[in-house]
Amino acid sequence: MSSILSLRQLAYSRAQVAGSALVVNLVLRDASYWHIVRDAVTPSRVLAWFGAFRPARIVRRELPGLVAFHFVLEGMAGAGRGHDLSFDPEGRALAQRLLDMPVAVPAELAAKFNPPSPQPLP
Repeated sequence: MSSILSLRQLAYSRAQVAGSALVVNLVLRDASYWHIVRDAVTPSRVLAWFGAFRPARIVRRELPGLVAFHFVLEGMAGAGRGHDLSFDPEGRALAQRLLDMPVAVPAELAAKFNPPSPQPLP
């Protein structure tokens, strides 16, 4: 059985802009999340998540020694004025947007983040 968590609960992110590309580093909060995030946060899923921004291509590099993933979202600055990175020159808001992505996790892991509500005293 699986549950849904926000990627934010499993990782944090840092971003920078390089030309017309947005570079996002996704660093896991715990090494035990590696396989969950690797399988859930694929380049095709990230492309769909950022679809409104029309990235030309997304490249993901795995950095297992750092327990991190490195994403390059090419062509993000060319999506028109409403989506132009000039409103967010370092891409920080877009890095935070990636952390909003829902991720399916085992129910046992979700229980750590969403403990059951305490029962009222009799």
